[in-house]
Amino acid sequence: MQITLIFYAALEEAISGEPMLLEVAEGSTAEQVIEQLSQRFPQAAPILKATRLAHEDEYVGKQTVLNGGAEYCLIPPVSGG
Repeated sequence: MQITLIFYAALEEAISGEPMLLEVAEGSTAEQVIEQLSQRFPQAAPILKATRLAHEDEYVGKQTVLNGGAEYCLIPPVSGG
């Protein structure tokens, strides 16, 4: 199945500033998608370890099964002052 990923903050620079279509196995969890991205983009792996996925303005848990055709945002931790 395919999902659309949108990257924010440091992940825009490390992976892509454009939405990405990603082919994942049926029944994939948020955690599995982050692991897949860490293997595909090793330069972003340290950031991805602390990244959360969001769908329709809500964070999803690591064990949440993702839906084919859906759009997910990858939001790394940010700091500010």
